[in-house]
Amino acid sequence: MPLHKIKKLTVVTEATILDNIIQIAIDSGVDSYTVDRVGGKGERGVKFSSDMSGMLTNIRISFITNSELAEKIANEVRDTYFSNYAGIVYLQDVEVIQTKKFHIVE
Repeated sequence: MPLHKIKKLTVVTEATILDNIIQIAIDSGVDSYTVDRVGGKGERGVKFSSDMSGMLTNIRISFITNSELAEKIANEVRDTYFSNYAGIVYLQDVEVIQTKKFHIVE
């Protein structure tokens, strides 16, 4: 079973900008992602994963793509939103079995 090295981009931020971040990824050519509601505490206070209004909810969005697109999306999200919204972005090296699931040409 051959494994293929690619990037996982993770954005943890406020739920209110979820659709905007997804649109950045789609406009960059990445159309698959995973979203989780998460809670925690950071420099802008405590966020709850179960807030019904969505106002105090953080989300974690994960994208699997190549390094170039992951960095492009990460930079655009940071530059566009993180002066006004709480958030972090990180990239990880990952290995996948099926690159066609992520529109990556071998």
